[in-house]
Amino acid sequence: MSALDRRTALLDAAVGEIASRGTRGMRIEQVARAAGVSPALIYHHFGDRSTLLQHALEHIGARAETYTTVIGADAHDTVLAVLLAEIQDVETVRINSAAWGELRDAAIFDEALRPIITSLTTRRAADVAALARAGQHDGSITATRDAEALGVQLTALVEGISSRWLTGQLTTTEARAHVTSVAGSLLR
Repeated sequence: MSALDRRTALLDAAVGEIASRGTRGMRIEQVARAAGVSPALIYHHFGDRSTLLQHALEHIGARAETYTTVIGADAHDTVLAVLLAEIQDVETVRINSAAWGELRDAAIFDEALRPIITSLTTRRAADVAALARAGQHDGSITATRDAEALGVQLTALVEGISSRWLTGQLTTTEARAHVTSVAGSLLR
C-alpha cells in the first residue's frame, strides 16, 4: 500500500469513527483498530488528535466532491442534483454527512476547526452560487435573487435537513422532497 493510500485509509477510518462516536468519543486507538494499524502510525502521519480531526474534516470535503459533482439538463437541474446528492441512502454519504455535522458542531468549541469549516463551507456555497449564476444566465434560475445569497441559503438548507434525516426525523424520501420544494421556490 502506498503512503497516500495508507493515509487515505487512516482518514476513512477517522471519519467513520467520528460519524459513529462523535468527536469527543473518537480515540486514536479506535481509529487505529478500524484501520488495522498501530496508533503509532497515526501519530506518525498526523502528529496528534487535533491535527487528525483537521485532516479528517478536509477529507470529508474531498469525499463529498466525488458524489456531488453532477450535471443536470440545465443549471437549475444541476443545482438541485448537487443538493440532493448530499442526501442519499448510500453508506459513504451517510457517514460523510454525520461526520461533517459532528465536526461542524465541534467547531463551536474547538477554534482549531473553525478556519477549516469556514473554508469548506464558503467554498461549497461559492460552488452553488456559481451554478446559480449560470442558471441566471441561461434563464433556468430567477435573476431576481442574489446568487451568493442563494449559495449560502441552499447549503444551509441541506445541512439542516441532513441533521433531521440522519436522526431519523425524516426519511430519505421526505428529506429530498423538502430540499426539492424549498430549493425550487428559491430558484424559480
